[in-house]
Amino acid sequence: ELAWLRRLGVTKVQMGAQSLDDRILALNERGHTLAETHRAVALLRAAGFKIVLHWMPNLLGASPESDREDFSRLWQGLCPDEIKIYPTQLLANADLYAWWQRGEYQPYTTAELVGLIADIKPTIPRYCRVNRVIRDIPSTNVIAGNKRTSLRQDVQDELHRRGVACSCIRCREVRKQTVSREALRLEDLVYFADSPELAVPCEEHFLSFVTPEDRITGFLRLSLPQHNPAALGLTDLQDAAIIREVHVYGQSLQVGAERAGAAQHSGLGTRLIEQAAGLATQRGYRRLAVIAAVGTRQYYLERGFERGKLYLVRQL
Repeated sequence: ELAWLRRLGVTKVQMGAQSLDDRILALNERGHTLAETHRAVALLRAAGFKIVLHWMPNLLGASPESDREDFSRLWQGLCPDEIKIYPTQLLANADLYAWWQRGEYQPYTTAELVGLIADIKPTIPRYCRVNRVIRDIPSTNVIAGNKRTSLRQDVQDELHRRGVACSCIRCREVRKQTVSREALRLEDLVYFADSPELAVPCEEHFLSFVTPEDRITGFLRLSLPQHNPAALGLTDLQDAAIIREVHVYGQSLQVGAERAGAAQHSGLGTRLIEQAAGLATQRGYRRLAVIAAVGTRQYYLERGFERGKLYLVRQL
């Protein structure tokens, strides 16, 4: 399946983990276990995919207290690159509706939900991006549960009131701010995640350039796997460290155009790749592979990579 996804050009996979508690998963008839989520994420990471997990507070059987504990499990081996937080919203055609009618399910109040997300958001690691905080379901279709389309802003306002900041990637993106290359510092955040051979975790490096104000201008995700990629049928990854993502923020310009201070056009991506190549070489890897979308292949080919079967590969 991993090879098939690569042949289709896939570089990122989203999965509905929803809960990391087997009791909650069974009660809500999710059809999978926590162990299966861990295995799927480990396999995706081993193949270099970017991983987005969806997480749902306020499921049947959960409480604000259990949700806080559940959220912390995301960073115990799974370590997703991005997450979407989707508070449960009750619809009339859902099986949960009958539980609600019997008084056996109670949605959180808006205040409870804002408080919960404001509690957990500052705990998100700097390598993760929070893509969404609500699901875009028309409020007229929601029988009970969150109807606030501005929930993310409500949470940000609550964090500001508390004097607390979130350090996820989305909260630190430089966006349209002008940046000075000389003022940037390079951070190497190292963490460990599940691998297919569970006795040996995968070493991850989140390389990023940040401004003096801690705004992120660009980053690279580098995996230093310990498993045998041949077992996955992905021969391109033999003896290879894997670049799973390179992303540079800043003003969007036409191809070939330049603008002073534009992060996307200051060579940050190349500098991050060379840093990754240096790290991989120091650790004894003979090759550096990258999972590249169709539209970015030329970028890597111009930086010393060559076409493999399913990945672009550069000799070290």
